[in-house]
Amino acid sequence: MFITVKFGEDQKEIFNPNCRIINFIHSLKERCNCKEEVCIDLLDESGALMNLSERENSPDFASSFLKERHRYILLKVINVLQKLSNPQRDRERKNCVSRKGRQHKEPPSTHPHTKNKTPSTSKKNSNINHRT
Repeated sequence: MFITVKFGEDQKEIFNPNCRIINFIHSLKERCNCKEEVCIDLLDESGALMNLSERENSPDFASSFLKERHRYILLKVINVLQKLSNPQRDRERKNCVSRKGRQHKEPPSTHPHTKNKTPSTSKKNSNINHRT
């Protein structure tokens, strides 16, 4: 049993996934020139993520979820938890920007659509009322 892993600039390596997941990940990092501290994962050709990092401490074999003779793409997983951990701060920043924008708006009376009311339209309305 083997799988093909694509990585880097058009590089490929063949791996035997018939081993524990932790050993498979170590082999992936070593043969694909990844640093030991980097978190990696595999993506199959249909776009499904294999979630290696979630299964890393499992006693299962990598062959239990990787399909024989399939091709996978090696990914470097970037930690985005820092942004997700404090979404309130991002909302406050957006509100702060919009408040600044509101302070610079003109008062409603000087708005271009309401500014130029002509007295003739009010006279026309008053003339109509007087004729009846």
